[in-house]
Amino acid sequence: MHNIVGIDEVGRGTIAGPVVSASIVLDKKLLLGNPQKFNDSKKLSEKERLNKFQIIVYSNSFFSIGAASHEEIDIYGIVEATKLSMKRSINKLKTNIDIILIDSINLDIKEKNIGFNKADSISVSVAAASILAKVARDQMMTKIYNNLYPGYFFESNKGYGSKAHIESLNSIGVSKIHRKSFKPVSNLLI
Repeated sequence: MHNIVGIDEVGRGTIAGPVVSASIVLDKKLLLGNPQKFNDSKKLSEKERLNKFQIIVYSNSFFSIGAASHEEIDIYGIVEATKLSMKRSINKLKTNIDIILIDSINLDIKEKNIGFNKADSISVSVAAASILAKVARDQMMTKIYNNLYPGYFFESNKGYGSKAHIESLNSIGVSKIHRKSFKPVSNLLI
């Protein structure tokens, strides 16, 4: 079997925090066992996602996490920052790579990579990467940024533009981790 790497990202549509990517070469036992158990992280409940995360982490899978900060998103734009987070994730992966499967993006890297729409719903490896990235980013937002920047309700909105989050922006202003190039944050800076 070849080392097929699945990559996915989370946090592209948030107004605060980083974009986070995960790369994974899924343990062959997970691939051959019950691959239907993995699905796009957005289609899983938080409890299901955490359960799948534990299965992946305690398997013999090779995986890594990469991120691009809110500053990098403001400087380079979300697409280039997403690619940067993916490249960082790939560079930290400690295994040989034969081919990389990516959700919707092609990367300009030496390794052969194929980007296709809905990869996180088609490829078990990309779905597993989706789960890793989602749990990692959610943990950053709830355990770190929620404590550093209270009042924005990151424990519940994870940086997405919920009603409570927008109300907090309007009442207490923009924090250091808000994406200044994203609306409605950019509107508050005028």
